[in-house]
Amino acid sequence: MIAIRDFTRSSSFRVGALLTTLASIAIVLIVYFWRLTSSDIFITESNAAVNAKVEALTTLYKSLGINAVVSAIESGAFTMSSATPDSGLSQFETNRAFVVLSKDEEVITGNLASIPLVIAKHGSDAMATVELVITRKDTLERDTLRQALLREVQLGDFMLHVGRGIDDLYSAQWFGKTFSWIIVVLLCMLSILSFAIAVYVVNRINRMSQTADKIIKTGSLEERLEIDSNWDDLSSLSYVFNQMLDTIESSVNNIKSVTDSIAHDLRTPLSRLRNTLEKIQDDDLREETTHEADNLLNMFNSLLRISGLETTNKKEGFCDTNITSIVDDVVDLYHPLAEERDITLSSTLQQVHMVGDPNLLFQAVANVLDNAIKYSPVNSKVDVELKQTSTHIILAINDAGIGVGEQEIASLERRFYRADGSRTSKGNGLGLSLVSAIVKLHDGKIWFVHDPLIKGSGLGVVFSFKC
Repeated sequence: MIAIRDFTRSSSFRVGALLTTLASIAIVLIVYFWRLTSSDIFITESNAAVNAKVEALTTLYKSLGINAVVSAIESGAFTMSSATPDSGLSQFETNRAFVVLSKDEEVITGNLASIPLVIAKHGSDAMATVELVITRKDTLERDTLRQALLREVQLGDFMLHVGRGIDDLYSAQWFGKTFSWIIVVLLCMLSILSFAIAVYVVNRINRMSQTADKIIKTGSLEERLEIDSNWDDLSSLSYVFNQMLDTIESSVNNIKSVTDSIAHDLRTPLSRLRNTLEKIQDDDLREETTHEADNLLNMFNSLLRISGLETTNKKEGFCDTNITSIVDDVVDLYHPLAEERDITLSSTLQQVHMVGDPNLLFQAVANVLDNAIKYSPVNSKVDVELKQTSTHIILAINDAGIGVGEQEIASLERRFYRADGSRTSKGNGLGLSLVSAIVKLHDGKIWFVHDPLIKGSGLGVVFSFKC
């Protein structure tokens, strides 16, 4: 699983967060709309409309009498249409509002053929929910409307019935509620899906970047991306990436094979050449030529040794090793050379054990310490420190010699690379390459530090092994 910090910094997370935010805003608005349609606000407005008509007709009755009320109702000013009583149900569905004036339970005028039947009180005693029953004069059939709000007011000997249909309001509430829930569910699914896709994409991309970073840091081309699906573009990209790694690994192995073959094939004729040079009569010439032949043989042997460590990864010699004893032996071995050059060689060693090849570790420490003494001036200092933390074993060899430039540190592990300050001394540029191969064989890392003793120059070589 990716780290939360890496995930939140990714563009996929930002896109997913944006979509989730927009979806959340939409959910809030829809819930607000749903609450609005679920409340009685529309019923309250209908109540207000009915009350307004009642007040208007009551005022008209008080001012001009019942005939004025009848004329106003028949003109359609208070029924929202010029519907006749015979128009019945269809006109109610069209207009929703109705006004009926009755006397002794007989309809005098209005846009309904019968007096509405009260079935329940709604909100207050002054307003009722009614079932409207329309009696057609020709067939005496009864048609039932669903629900309406009704207010009844006594006007002298007459009864005024004013109402407003609320069927469509309840339908709108049901539709709004249902539609809102559907949209909320869809938006929640969209939010979850966008977040899941963001996590999936970031996981795959981070896995690819981690594999590439591991290849760069370790130099191992055997790493491959895990492909656990085949439906998405990232899986296709992983497949192509693995094919590219196969091709690169094959090319590098071919180059190494050619180099190793050349080194192996030339070693035999060089050995024969050296034996021939031993027959030279001139002592000085014989010593000079055989020395150069030995250097060439050592170079080819080092190449083959490095190649063997990098490709075969042999660990037959691994055992529980006392690192402290190995480092102490190397320090003792180089003490005479350090004293000869008036170099102070000091060591601070903790008791440390690890699983490794003691011979290879000895050679790695010796190569680094040899370089430290070789490139240190007279009356300088070389420090060797070995310690163990809770997670790592650290071995540091620090000197105050000529050192290397900070820009050259990255190239120190390359084969045949020699820093500018060491070109005048003997060597073939394979020592640190061999050390690097040994350290990697032990699953460790090697670090180079510029001016570790704060003397203005020098080089620190640090080995790091996991406990």
